[in-house]
Amino acid sequence: MIQAVSEGMDFAGAIRAFSSLDPFACRILSLYRSYRPGLAFVDYWLELDDSGKVTGAIARNGANFILFLTDKSALDEICSFVRISGAAGIICSGAYDLDLSMKKTSGAVLIRNAPFDSDEGLIIIEPDLRSAYDLIFSCSGEGFQPPAFEDFYVDMNHRIRHGTARIRGVGHEGRLAAVAMTVAESDDGAVLGAVACAKEYRRLGYASAVVKSITNSLVSEGKSDFLHRAKNENISFYSGLGFTECGTWQELIL
Repeated sequence: MIQAVSEGMDFAGAIRAFSSLDPFACRILSLYRSYRPGLAFVDYWLELDDSGKVTGAIARNGANFILFLTDKSALDEICSFVRISGAAGIICSGAYDLDLSMKKTSGAVLIRNAPFDSDEGLIIIEPDLRSAYDLIFSCSGEGFQPPAFEDFYVDMNHRIRHGTARIRGVGHEGRLAAVAMTVAESDDGAVLGAVACAKEYRRLGYASAVVKSITNSLVSEGKSDFLHRAKNENISFYSGLGFTECGTWQELIL
């Protein structure tokens, strides 16, 4: 059974009671903290078994859906639900086979929950969103295309103010050389994303320094640091930083 979440329900508590250490639960909890029910562009649902126990959760942000799936989730019911709901994009664990006629990309979920000891001696800054976006856009490719700047700015500014995202960078001679951000944060974890470094500043430790800075901040707050690595990409970079695989992700696009 899929139950819509209203403002008075303890949606976050229901998910945490089932599983707090999951990157997709983290994404849903982060969205919920940022944008509460009642807004036109978001919706939240719990999936329940016949006894009323939580077996999964669903969140909608526009036409994009996040699925928190478990071994007890009724996948056929969820697939029918997202079809009827007009999902144009879905992100969820890659451990589950979803019967959806959508283009699929996938990769590894990595985690690190220990601080870094090393310090590159670089000055970490909080860059303005325009500079961060321009660098991310310049490094984008077929596997990742950022949204329009106006959408990026409004959403990131809102999330930063609500404590569900943070952004850090390294500058060089007045120019932003590397950047990274959390695309979701909950009480227990965060999802790192949009790690980008200008081509002329690669292999100088700038991107590593930004990732280490954000990770150390998260770990000091008791949060695990997740990231979704594209299939067969940046393997040595993240393994060298001590991230380990803890699962897989899949993104489905119409």
